[in-house]
Amino acid sequence: MTAVTPWLMAQPFTSERRVRWGECDPAGVVYTPRFGDYVAEAFHTFMEALLGGPLSRKMPELDLGTPVKSLQFVFHRSLWPDDEFRISTLGGDIRNRSFDLAMEAHDIKGRHVFSARLGIICVHTVQRESQAIPQALKERLQLYAARFPAPVAA
Repeated sequence: MTAVTPWLMAQPFTSERRVRWGECDPAGVVYTPRFGDYVAEAFHTFMEALLGGPLSRKMPELDLGTPVKSLQFVFHRSLWPDDEFRISTLGGDIRNRSFDLAMEAHDIKGRHVFSARLGIICVHTVQRESQAIPQALKERLQLYAARFPAPVAA
């Protein structure tokens, strides 16, 4: 695996999203479970950038699955149909077999929408048993977390 690309280390990794009408409840705001999908999408996009290719190819190469162990949210404001927002990924704790990331979402006006923290476990893809974080991934996560650390949780 090649080194982390310089553009990834220039600023926190950010993915952009627009709320679709179908993601909203009858009151017109984003249905709460959809926020988990937003974070999962941001995580997958971040991992593709970190690993340098599509997950459908990179994860089997590493014999790696990354199920979520924990997911926490703090909501700061509602999202409505067609709202655009950005999710920045920040590095968290990195352990032997698991790691944490933080996500901070802001709308296009810069207002804080939500904060999320997720814990990821590394598993073998076939046996579904935990494994050590692959060394190349661990090194990249450590570099990224040192450059863009998550704020300390309250």
